[in-house]
Amino acid sequence: MIPLEQFWNWIGEHWGYIAVGLSLFIDFNPHIKWNPWKSFFGWLGKLLTQDVRDELAGIKKDVEGVKEEQERQAREMDENEMDTIRTTVLDFANSCRLKRRHTKEEFDHIFALNDKYQKLLKKTGQQNGRFEEAFDYIRVLYRDCMEQNDFL
Repeated sequence: MIPLEQFWNWIGEHWGYIAVGLSLFIDFNPHIKWNPWKSFFGWLGKLLTQDVRDELAGIKKDVEGVKEEQERQAREMDENEMDTIRTTVLDFANSCRLKRRHTKEEFDHIFALNDKYQKLLKKTGQQNGRFEEAFDYIRVLYRDCMEQNDFL
């Protein structure tokens, strides 16, 4: 039989190996959520995949840049669309003030442009009083033409 003192000396010399071995099988404290093997393999996994993670971070940055550029272009397109609609409606109102007659289809087209313009205003959070005044004039003129059946 091994003397007790020799047993304790052996445990003292090899306590690290014993702890690691026991950690494979025994959960010393269920409140401590640390597993040395999990930590070791997590560290090893991070070490082995660092290149891939760095590349993914670069790709993520590139995608965010592309997304910002798309949003900028979409805002620009909305602004251009709104400018085109404003120009068309203001030109139509001006031609009406100059007593040029229009077809019902031309009026319908202006009403469709107004619907589109209102959606764009809501989307961009803008307002435009001059456009509203011109469109109100067109709306009144349209009602008069409808009552009198006086389209071109």
